Amino acid sequence: MDNQKVIDPVDLNNFCVQVLAKEGMSQEYAQITAEVLCETDCFGIHSHGTKNLHNYIRKIRAGGMELNASPEVLLDGPGYALIDAHAIIGMVSAYEAMNLAMEKAKNNGIAAALVRNASHFGAAGYYAVMAARQNMIGLVFSNVDANMTIPGAKGKVIGNNPMSYGVPAGSYPPVFLDIAMSTVASLKVIQAKKDGSAIPDTWIVDEDGLPTTDPGGYPDVGAMQPMAGHKGYGIALMIEILTGVLSGGGILSEVPSWLFSMEEKNNVSQMFIAIDVSRFIEVERFNKRMETLIETLHSTARAKGTEKIYYPGEMEWGKYRAAKGKGLALPKDVAQALAGLQEETGIMLNWKEKPGLR
Repeated sequence: MDNQKVIDPVDLNNFCVQVLAKEGMSQEYAQITAEVLCETDCFGIHSHGTKNLHNYIRKIRAGGMELNASPEVLLDGPGYALIDAHAIIGMVSAYEAMNLAMEKAKNNGIAAALVRNASHFGAAGYYAVMAARQNMIGLVFSNVDANMTIPGAKGKVIGNNPMSYGVPAGSYPPVFLDIAMSTVASLKVIQAKKDGSAIPDTWIVDEDGLPTTDPGGYPDVGAMQPMAGHKGYGIALMIEILTGVLSGGGILSEVPSWLFSMEEKNNVSQMFIAIDVSRFIEVERFNKRMETLIETLHSTARAKGTEKIYYPGEMEWGKYRAAKGKGLALPKDVAQALAGLQEETGIMLNWKEKPGLR
């Protein structure tokens, strides 16, 4: 905690809205973007939260992302939609796409909204939880720039394409999982490089395609490793097909990095699926079954030294409640990124005093 700064999530949200509005973003889009980023920090997923706001703004200024473009619905069917994001900041098109998928699912039981020409949208889990909060099951997929190797290859071949699911769980907070297909998120490798720290040899490969503990050459050389070898590779390929191939958007090397190619449009594609629980089973019955499922997991015999068994998302909800109740503790790198925005914009951050948290 000593290396962290604390802020009320409401104050952080207001800061982000003000920064984006000063940049010229509409109030509606600024509120959506700030909401997604701040909620992501509350879940403790700091690699995809407000830390990235300054770089999003840099990318907008460089021409690689649009500030106020309007996502366009190209195909609009009863249970599907195809949307051109026109390179708008990713939170906006993703938020609108999941809302559209949920709206269609209410009428059809299940619906998918597919987005192309999109940008980095932060944490996929936010959008899956959007559905879970509406008694729907949410599924989210995105392709990304080729940053990961595949079995037998060297160099970057495919993205570590993230996926997420969110499920309502009655009296428990929604079950949700948000993972990329690499062993870790690439931003963690970048942070280790900045810190001058060694990394596990399961994270990346070097220029020869061999595992390494040195992040110093990444991302110029080497590549991320897929989780579980061929399994992570196979799922990443499925996501590439469901997003980039199916939408007619960019695939593999056609997708530039959102972070390392500031002047280029990100050109990613994303799929948002919503399943209306009530079309298959009574919501109350579903929720009771989910509660039973979770309670069974909790009561499972524990390995020696294990205090509690968690369901996916449970740890994040614990961090979320703490952030909302006591204040959001931000790691040093996130606080520094926000301080850079404060200095550049003149908009002040309202940090909390740590003793006040007692």
